[in-house]
Formats: sequence, C-alpha cells, structure tokens
Amino acid sequence: MATVLVPAHDEAAVIGRCLRVLLEGVPPGRLKVLVVSNGSSDATLPVARRAAAELGHTVETLELAQAGKIGALRAGFAAVDVWPVIVLDADCELPAATARALADVLGTDVPTVASARLTVAAGASSGLVRRFYRVWTSLPYVREGMVGSGVFALNEAGWRRLGDLPDVTNDDGWVRRSFAPHERVLVPEPFVAHAARTTRALVSRRARIVNGNRELAVRLGAEDGPTNAGGLRGSVRSGQVGLVDAAAFLLVTAASRCVAAVRRVRGDRRWGTDLTSRVAA
Repeated sequence: MATVLVPAHDEAAVIGRCLRVLLEGVPPGRLKVLVVSNGSSDATLPVARRAAAELGHTVETLELAQAGKIGALRAGFAAVDVWPVIVLDADCELPAATARALADVLGTDVPTVASARLTVAAGASSGLVRRFYRVWTSLPYVREGMVGSGVFALNEAGWRRLGDLPDVTNDDGWVRRSFAPHERVLVPEPFVAHAARTTRALVSRRARIVNGNRELAVRLGAEDGPTNAGGLRGSVRSGQVGLVDAAAFLLVTAASRCVAAVRRVRGDRRWGTDLTSRVAA
C-alpha cells in the first residue's frame, strides 16, 4: 500500500482523468489517495471524489485557501500516515502498475527518491512543440537522471532526509538535489505528461523552469553532471536527433531564456499555469 498525494489548483478539467488512470483495476484499499486543493475556484474536489467513486474508491481531501504547490505539499506530507508517498501532478497520468513499481522500490530504510519513465503526449501540439519534445526526451538527463516532471516518490526515510520544503519554484529539482545519485531510482514503467499545445505556452512553461533552476543554483550552487548542450551535441552526432529538430530545440530554449530574463527584471514570480495542456479528451 502507498499514498498518492495530488496537489491540485483549479484542476477540474483533468483530475478526473488522472484518478481514473491511477485507480482503474485497483482493488479498493490498495492505494490511499490524498488530493490537496490549494486556492481552487473550480470544482476540483467534487470532480475528484466523483471520479474515484465511479471506480469504487474514496479519496481523502484537504482544501487550502491559498494557492501554491509548496504549501499543498507541506500540508499533504503532514497528513500522511501510509508510506511510501507518490507525488502526482493532477495533469499527469500514472498507471496503477507504475505506482506499484514505485512503491516496490521504496520498501527500504535507506533514504530514497524514485521516479518513473517519462513519456510526453504531444499529439495535439504544434509542430515546433513536437520537435522540441523529441529532442528534450532524448537527452541523457531526461532519460536517465531526471526526478519529477509530474511524478516523484519518497519512502519515509527519504522524506525525513528532505525535511521541510522551502519556498522554491522548482520543487522537483529541490527534491532531486537532496539525494545523491545512488539514492535515486528510476523504474522502467511509464507515466504520461501532457505537452503544451502552443509554442507560446511552451516558452512560458520553460521560462518558469529556467528561473526555478537559477533559484536552485543560487541556493545550492551549480549542479555537477552533463549539460543539456552536451547531451544535444551527442544526440546530433549519433544521428538520434535531426538538425531541424535540434534547431527547434535551440530556438525554444533561447526564447525561454529571454522570457525568463524579462520576468526577473520585472520581479514577476507568478506560476503561470499552462492551460493549453489541461484539456482532457
């Protein structure tokens, strides 16, 4: 048994899909689901309860007045009594088999963080967005070393290692950097993250990540290991990535850095949720 913690802000459009994929075929009582609605103004919690009930499950819920993922994670972890904990973004799809695989590798007293194999659903996205993600998902960091992009999991010892989450934009990055490489586990089972549908939305999303990573670098110092630029060169040389896709990736990356710089100058720290990817079929 494990707890699935779902922080959710105005996720009524997609949280039903998230929970149906997670709970399909799972006997009641095998997974504990905790949805933490933070500052939602829509029907996030009623939709979550209804989706779970349709499959014979119940979900526990918390409702916070203030929006903010970090606050939702703090409140959620404080309420957990079943370990390990899988943190799942409401706009992602985590099959039950992947949840089981994550729980299985966390059955240890050694502080451990785990993640699953990322697949990006970009079929409804623009051509430039699809080219960007073809490159991004081929990079060694994404294929082998990433923790997050919608899913990460901790055993209780890992949570105690993590301590109280600080007010950072990139919570996934903070979690990843709190564990040494040998304390990170990547299971081969997949989960699905939905891509931005427009180039504008993708650049906005990537700009937030750029500034979030800069924030982590100020707090924790530069991160060791291969860079995206090095990974891109290797992918192009090996023929895994074509030149047109590489050019698209570099264009989006440059635009994202420019937007991130403008936001820093303006002191703009808004989250800027990507609404284009929050459209359920």
